[in-house]
Amino acid sequence: MSGFSAEWLALREPYDAAARARELEDELARWAAAREGELRVLDLGAGTGSNVRHLAPRLPSPQSWVLVELDPALVEAGRLRPPPAPEVRVAYRCADLARDLERVLDEPVDLVTCSALLDLVSAPWLERLVGILRARDLAFLAALSFDGRIELAPSHRLDAEVVALVLRHQRTDKGFGPALGPEAASFCAALFSQANDRPHLVRSDWRLGTNDRALQHALVEGWAEAAIAIAPERSASIRAWRDERLEMIAAGSSRARVGHLDLLRLPRPKRRAP
Repeated sequence: MSGFSAEWLALREPYDAAARARELEDELARWAAAREGELRVLDLGAGTGSNVRHLAPRLPSPQSWVLVELDPALVEAGRLRPPPAPEVRVAYRCADLARDLERVLDEPVDLVTCSALLDLVSAPWLERLVGILRARDLAFLAALSFDGRIELAPSHRLDAEVVALVLRHQRTDKGFGPALGPEAASFCAALFSQANDRPHLVRSDWRLGTNDRALQHALVEGWAEAAIAIAPERSASIRAWRDERLEMIAAGSSRARVGHLDLLRLPRPKRRAP
């Protein structure tokens, strides 16, 4: 998995933080507070460490985090950031999640987290992950999985076409096999539910106003690039759509909503001895 720069991750991080489902974080914190000992967290596809920066202050200490990331540039950028608190230990581990998932998860851990990862992975990979989580009965929080909803205002006559092409691109191989894209979070929840777990799925949408120009600009550029990759014969029309959308953003008249889902799975309650 590649193609995500530290600059892009820094741009989206405050919007991710604002969008995350607080009720799921509160439920996770209550579960963690009822435990004893250090909370051991494994963060998959960690990037520069946005998950530990956001979640560590919301969970009881002490904590130890292992941040799994393949891109050495993101690892280096993340290592330059200080831990969010003295009681939080952070270490990076460079690994390929597509190939080494079982080995990565074969260590002491209580909670597995990820952010903006599930929509990149394939159904077989997600089945592998859920199988391990259930077999080891681990807590799991997957934040900010794109669910296919893109709402743009003011509307443009090519919005529907471009969004449809973007959703097709979302399902292409991102390094794990054909990606689940917008279906990922719901598919993950269904896997847990089929095994009699009770995962919680809550919306965590980006809501972008007229002043959020930088993120809207980056999104429109990225969507146009993805759409052209799927339908190069429509490149002239897509570029025209991009340019008109960028003009709206620059003029301060553009708003957007991008749909995401957060998913939480907690360990099964321990039965009391008779």
